[in-house]
Amino acid sequence: HLYHFVFQRVKVYRLNEDGKWDDQGTGHVTIDFLERSEDMGLFVIDEEDNETLLLHRICPDDIYRKQEDTIISWRDPEFSTELALSFQETNGCTYIWDSICNQQRTMQFSSLASKFSLECSIFCNWFCICILLSLGSYFPTLL
Repeated sequence: HLYHFVFQRVKVYRLNEDGKWDDQGTGHVTIDFLERSEDMGLFVIDEEDNETLLLHRICPDDIYRKQEDTIISWRDPEFSTELALSFQETNGCTYIWDSICNQQRTMQFSSLASKFSLECSIFCNWFCICILLSLGSYFPTLL
């Protein structure tokens, strides 16, 4: 996927106890696979020292909000606080927003598909048992 290599310049903010946004630094954000995982995450790398400013696992149940044209915010369950990315460019914000939405859609579809597969498997097992039981009266040696 192309978006693994596209970095967008952002400021990272965290909501403090007083309800004010604290600047956590400026860096470049991208979406990529988390290490040793099939999950996707938002990575923000500090533009000055290349340290990780933010690593956030994208979850299908998280509620992300796009504010104006340059801000994405969400409540991070890991930090129990609100986080926000303020983008330098509108296009960068739209690009990351679309990537988050696509990733959440993919995760929700996978979850529904596996649930459907499990339900089908359970139904098929019961169906086979019912057939065997009904055939058992005709063919007692089957049971």
